[in-house]
Amino acid sequence: MKRLLFVAAALCAAGLVSASPSEEGAAEGPRELTIWEGLWYNAAVSVSNLAETPLYQEVMSRTGVDVTWIHPAQGQERESFNLMIASNDLPDMIYTNWSREYPGGPEKAISDGVIVRLNDLIAEHAPNLAALYAKNPDWEKAAKTDNGTHYMFPFIRGDDYLMVFFGPQLRADWLDQLGLEVPETLAEWEQVLTAFKSEGLVEYPLTFTNFRRGRGMNRSAFIQPFGTIWDFYRDDSGQVGYGPYDDEFGEFLTFFKGWFDKGLVDPESFSNERNTFDAKILNGVAGAWLSYTGSGIGAYLDANGGEGTFDIVAAPYPVLNEGDRPFFGQRDNPLPGAGMAITTQARSPATAARFADFAYGEEGHVLFNFGLEEESYQWSTSYPGFEGEDWPVYTDVMNADAEGRTLAQMGGLYTRAFYSGPIVQDRRYMYQYARRPQQRHAVQIWGQTDAAVHKLPAVTATPDEAEELAEMMSDINTYIDEMVVKFITGQEPLASFDAYQERLQQMGVERAIEIKQAGLDRYNAR
Repeated sequence: MKRLLFVAAALCAAGLVSASPSEEGAAEGPRELTIWEGLWYNAAVSVSNLAETPLYQEVMSRTGVDVTWIHPAQGQERESFNLMIASNDLPDMIYTNWSREYPGGPEKAISDGVIVRLNDLIAEHAPNLAALYAKNPDWEKAAKTDNGTHYMFPFIRGDDYLMVFFGPQLRADWLDQLGLEVPETLAEWEQVLTAFKSEGLVEYPLTFTNFRRGRGMNRSAFIQPFGTIWDFYRDDSGQVGYGPYDDEFGEFLTFFKGWFDKGLVDPESFSNERNTFDAKILNGVAGAWLSYTGSGIGAYLDANGGEGTFDIVAAPYPVLNEGDRPFFGQRDNPLPGAGMAITTQARSPATAARFADFAYGEEGHVLFNFGLEEESYQWSTSYPGFEGEDWPVYTDVMNADAEGRTLAQMGGLYTRAFYSGPIVQDRRYMYQYARRPQQRHAVQIWGQTDAAVHKLPAVTATPDEAEELAEMMSDINTYIDEMVVKFITGQEPLASFDAYQERLQQMGVERAIEIKQAGLDRYNAR
């Protein structure tokens, strides 16, 4: 196998190439692991369990570890996770975002006896991950708690090119048909949406998925022109703010209600699930939306031909005034927060650690990002724009599936790079995933925001803080979601925004901001 040029010089240390888990643990005899994690929807199209994928059949063969996955039903991941924790019937390993999903955060999960501290296990049984951290101290800083506790084998985006992958999109062919330019300001957006509607191309031009569930990247694109977002953020002075509590959030609601009243926004935006949302785009029932480069632009163009009668163009994150730089946009952290933890009920923590560490070495890195050599990829030194470099180039097995499955769906069978996992994601996957000019243009323009300035890093709270924050934010988020729908649809007058802010104050939002600020201060001091 050709030697991989690891991204950002992260994986080039000679000490990275270690014995495989099967070699190190041969004396242990047959080894088995159980792993709980959600099954990505693009993988679920083809398989009901990761053990059925070519990727993990190969991983199990190379490591000598038999893995049984426990996958919750689609859309019931949180309920399944909570039930599993409450029942104290734990697998060997769990893949999730511990800061977000476990009340009290990772330190609380350790003190509750759910997962184990990994510092010694990494030092003794995970030489590949340890070498990565030695080369990339910022990765290690983000992977541990304020107390210096390692608790997960993390998902790592290994290059700046991988941080941006989501943003505003429009029907390019409709813009051409009406002689319109790609909008940049909110006023230009309104002109385009109005034209789509008035010319009879679509009844409701702009659509979303589950707009009322305001914690995702889906919601802030049209809020951020007002200088805030739908979450915690850093202001220009580096202090933590909370968007839905800001006065600027009221300005957004006033503006967006205007669009809703004019019929520019799909009234089902508050309830659209992903399959419904995709169908509206593919069937021409939407002219503008927000989605991904791969499972959005790429998948939609693959399904509809990609040129002429159906084409997509990415738009910059909107601004109020021409020449402004967007306050925020989608930009991920190198360590977004998800990772694989070893539970206290693991039958062999050492086996679990060695199995996870395999992905961070040279052999595992190529396998998890590109799949099987000569089947899903072939080595080439002539990839356009990177001639002379060793490139694992996806084959027709990935790009032209005989059953008509998309590249994203094939990526769910042969890799973890197309979604996430306990791996270092390789930029060369994205150059091929975002292979269309429409996709590469999207990555370029969506990255031109101040998101890096205003986005919070992966801060952690103390167990007490995290438990307090989780309890408060559950009620706060529910209240915000309900009120946003009422404000936009007119069920609640915008004159009640002051009362809404007062209610948030009574619910403890300022204490939540204090907790996040304390976490940011500790993170900066790590």
